[in-house]
Amino acid sequence: MYAGSIIKRFLDFQPILVGVDCTYSKALVIALATAITFYVVDLYGSRLHLMRGEFFVKISTSLIIIFFIIASINFLVPSLQLHSMDYLLSLIVFVPVIICFRFIYYWAININKEKVIILGVNDIARNIAQELANGSNHGFEVQGLIAENFISTDEVLDCSVLGGIQELARIVQDSKPSMVVVALSERRGMFPYKEILDCKLQGIRVEDWPTFYEKLTGKIIIQNLRPSWLIFADGFTRNNLTRTLKRITDMLLAAVGLCIALPMLALIAVLTKLDSYGPVFFRQERVGENGRIFTLYKFRTMVQDAEKETGPVWAQDTDPRTTRLGKILRRTGLDELPQMFNVLIGDMSFVGPRPERPHFVAELQEKIPYYSQRLVVKPGITGWAQVRYGYGATVEDAIEKLQFDLYYIKNMSFFLDMLILLSTAHKVLFAKVALQTNATEGRKTASLQENNKMELSHVGSLTASWLSLHAYDKRRRPEAHGQESEPSR
Repeated sequence: MYAGSIIKRFLDFQPILVGVDCTYSKALVIALATAITFYVVDLYGSRLHLMRGEFFVKISTSLIIIFFIIASINFLVPSLQLHSMDYLLSLIVFVPVIICFRFIYYWAININKEKVIILGVNDIARNIAQELANGSNHGFEVQGLIAENFISTDEVLDCSVLGGIQELARIVQDSKPSMVVVALSERRGMFPYKEILDCKLQGIRVEDWPTFYEKLTGKIIIQNLRPSWLIFADGFTRNNLTRTLKRITDMLLAAVGLCIALPMLALIAVLTKLDSYGPVFFRQERVGENGRIFTLYKFRTMVQDAEKETGPVWAQDTDPRTTRLGKILRRTGLDELPQMFNVLIGDMSFVGPRPERPHFVAELQEKIPYYSQRLVVKPGITGWAQVRYGYGATVEDAIEKLQFDLYYIKNMSFFLDMLILLSTAHKVLFAKVALQTNATEGRKTASLQENNKMELSHVGSLTASWLSLHAYDKRRRPEAHGQESEPSR
């Protein structure tokens, strides 16, 4: 912005450094508009290595959106004097700088990766190694795995087994890693306390696998997860200030959103009535905070009495019961707009785990450990699982989405909510691409259950402490309620 102002003064034959201070407010507005637009267009996304054509398309789209934002602000707040010429001239400096910065970032992240050694050769260690091998944006490089017992020759996901746990000191001395991730399946009598302590004192970071996996993937994996980790881990704190701020934000967003979306609501209502026989809205029982049953409102996207013959069933991504308009509404998420009324009356929040039907909640609590823990917060219109994983229609999808929900509950904050809302805006604006990308990324990270070929009723071979927790969950479980209406997502 400063560069654009200087160029403009130079072209107008004016003193270059006079009056530059007045551009502070302009620069701040343009910087905020640019940052938000870049995020919505996914230029800050995890998939950093974009194709060259895709990158320039995203840059061009961003510049057009920013131009209209600035024009709108200039119309609403003329005192800022955000002239289009200032913006266009600033592009002369901005575009080359952002392109150069992008390629420098590609280069820097590839040459400065942290070297990681994984202590353990088991399903957890393999899954972490696979996550590191599949991603290029995390800044980590797997040097190898260390087995509980010595293994002379083996390869695990292109990461050689460097040796047994008895050789940990030598391996660390030779490899000089930046981090050691502890992923031992059994620690009693075999945890190398002295060697791990030496690593810590040498400045090598030591992390337990649940903590590292959470940072790496943005989810809390539930397989082999000890309840003690959930108890003693940082997070899961929601004080009165956080709750009050979240509620005030929900009410403001819902009130403003309903007013702004009123024309859209009326248009969708008319189109729904013209598209197929049946009511415009439908009501459906869902499970809310602490297992409380509430009535959820949505636009109807399926034929009337969709479950009259089958009873409650999972909806599919290409469900034949979906109407023509319903396909568009579900793809863009516009069928969720009436849920702002649920937010306004306090049944839901804008951001939170997706509310499920009582029938499915009762079923999933029987099969998935820690599932009832997602009921400790209000459900949301959008959420971390929705923007990171996308559509879910199976029990396996429910497991994957639960892991993202647990991450959100653990790290819930105002800023994470804003991040999710911006991600949701990107998903709505680029619905088709977003759904395909989220589904691909989510299913790629869901390989742990496939690797283990585990029974869903025995996820993770959990310990006796889980059994006591599961018994507690059963006492809190809502009863199943069959209902002839649209299935949840």
